[in-house]
Amino acid sequence: MALGPAIVLTSLSAFEGFLEEFVAVVGAKRGLSFAQIAKLANTNSPSLRDFEKNLVSQLGNWSPSTWRSQFALTVFSPPALGQSNWWTETDISWEQTLDQADGWLQVRHSLAHGLTRGYLSEHWPTPMRQGLHASSVLRPQKDNKYSLTLHGAITCARVFRHSSEALVKQTAIALGEKPPSWRAVPAFPLAAEQD
Repeated sequence: MALGPAIVLTSLSAFEGFLEEFVAVVGAKRGLSFAQIAKLANTNSPSLRDFEKNLVSQLGNWSPSTWRSQFALTVFSPPALGQSNWWTETDISWEQTLDQADGWLQVRHSLAHGLTRGYLSEHWPTPMRQGLHASSVLRPQKDNKYSLTLHGAITCARVFRHSSEALVKQTAIALGEKPPSWRAVPAFPLAAEQD
């Protein structure tokens, strides 16, 4: 039961460390000073939206709209309250991915600060920032409770891993460099991708 919370916490910790490092590398490739890089990389609970905004501001004329419309990510979709079916796979757009990332940040906040345990059906607190509630990405249960489940945690890992890969690829293209390989980074494949 602890696996779901552990996946969410480690995925988001890895994302934060990666984000700071990548933003610093992009700043260095652009010839920024150490002080400028430190200012850019100084983040506090950064979201995927923050990551994209940072890259857009650093790269100036870089337009994410050229690839955003083609982005699709397959994730697990939680069943509605009272449905007995299990989680199904669904494709989400870039905007939906940004929304899901915001919801997963709320889940991480609740877990990291001991507001929830993450392995039971429980009440989840209101968002730490304006935005989506943790419940937006969790499985609804009776009495206004929600559960994380392993399927949700895998979705969280996929959201941050694959969206980061997309942003890195587009940044490399904008800088005129070959996009790096992500083969060594776990992809958290779904059943349909394991064939």
